[in-house]
Amino acid sequence: MPALTKAERDRAIAYHDLACTMRDLEADLRWGLNGSLRIPRDWQEMLREPALPRKVKLTLRLDEDVVAFFRAMGGFHLTRMNRVLRSFMLTRLAGVATGPEMVGYRPTAEEEERSLRREVLALVEREHEARAAAEHQASDAEKRRARIAYLKGVKAAKEGKPG
Repeated sequence: MPALTKAERDRAIAYHDLACTMRDLEADLRWGLNGSLRIPRDWQEMLREPALPRKVKLTLRLDEDVVAFFRAMGGFHLTRMNRVLRSFMLTRLAGVATGPEMVGYRPTAEEEERSLRREVLALVEREHEARAAAEHQASDAEKRRARIAYLKGVKAAKEGKPG
């Protein structure tokens, strides 16, 4: 087996760590998290006095089994999912869980440029599609006018009138 690159080795270690974390999380969920030493004291405090940030409406696609898991826990499954995401965010921000990427709320200049390019391309594509649809409608209208003129000519010829 060829030697792994540093990036591949780091990915393998991260995957192993993730698997261990998920195994431990499953055990915590099975036996209960309340009072667990695995949950930082600050998190327990957070549950008592949750922050109430402004909500943002979002369309999100999730794996069926993830949704089924949270729905099986009863009502307010979306709130529970939000809390899990918040916990992950806070662990990253607090440095409890780290990863290869830097967490930043402001896009870099490169990311902003890439995003703007995508938006401009989407606008150009929509404009092109609208123009093509308008041309299609115009050509349909021209065809109808030509068919009507032809049918009027045929009718006039059958009636013996000059077209």
